[in-house]
Amino acid sequence: MDRTITAVICAHNEQEYIEDCLRSVMDQTLMPSQVIVVLDRCTDETPTIVRKYPVQVIEKVIREWENSYAENLEIARQKAEGEYYAIVDADVELDKDYFEKTTARFNDGIVGVSGRMVTASSGLLGKFIRLWEKTYYFSPFKTRLPAGCALLLKKNFLDEIGGFKDSPAPDTYLHQKALQHGLEFIFVNDTKVYHCRKINLRRVIYTQIEYGKRRRRLDIPFWKTLLHTIFRMRPFVLYGWFKGERAKEDCQ
Repeated sequence: MDRTITAVICAHNEQEYIEDCLRSVMDQTLMPSQVIVVLDRCTDETPTIVRKYPVQVIEKVIREWENSYAENLEIARQKAEGEYYAIVDADVELDKDYFEKTTARFNDGIVGVSGRMVTASSGLLGKFIRLWEKTYYFSPFKTRLPAGCALLLKKNFLDEIGGFKDSPAPDTYLHQKALQHGLEFIFVNDTKVYHCRKINLRRVIYTQIEYGKRRRRLDIPFWKTLLHTIFRMRPFVLYGWFKGERAKEDCQ
């Protein structure tokens, strides 16, 4: 079975994280056949670091879409050649077998797969969040979605739906499109992606709010979101749900 992978990394001023990310991508047991790095108006040393590696570099100097991250992913899609399109955020690191184990889980009905996301930030808050992440396994409502920061997609699925759209949450948009076509996204527990960005309280609150907005866009009902908030101790998710909007024309 052909398992050629195009790994796509979008970076805007990621000099603190990009090298470790690239090393983890280059050290896979199933090596990507193509690595594309989209440099999004960088003003730090990110471009210098990236060019030390055998990757295809795309420099974006002008933003044309409202949502720059989605635009970067679409620019890369038009250059991607592999059977699988792997979104890899610049601030993550992958287990060595990440691509091998995630691609092995695809079938005719599954078009998106990720591993288990783990917070790798040091410090007291990072340790607390790693402990808190275990609460998911005690929740009676398993509505967890694949990690958008390290998501593998079937390239032909992306092409058939016309690629990425100008959306603030590209992974949510793709998940909606998959559901509309009777297809599935899954995550697997036996390989991990480590989120390495430094954490502070402000970022924790922002992340919860954005997750709540995603739940609203996925039409996850209020009562499930309320119980999620209680069982997983994430109060700002409920606030984000109220602030969010249901998917409309962009998921038609």
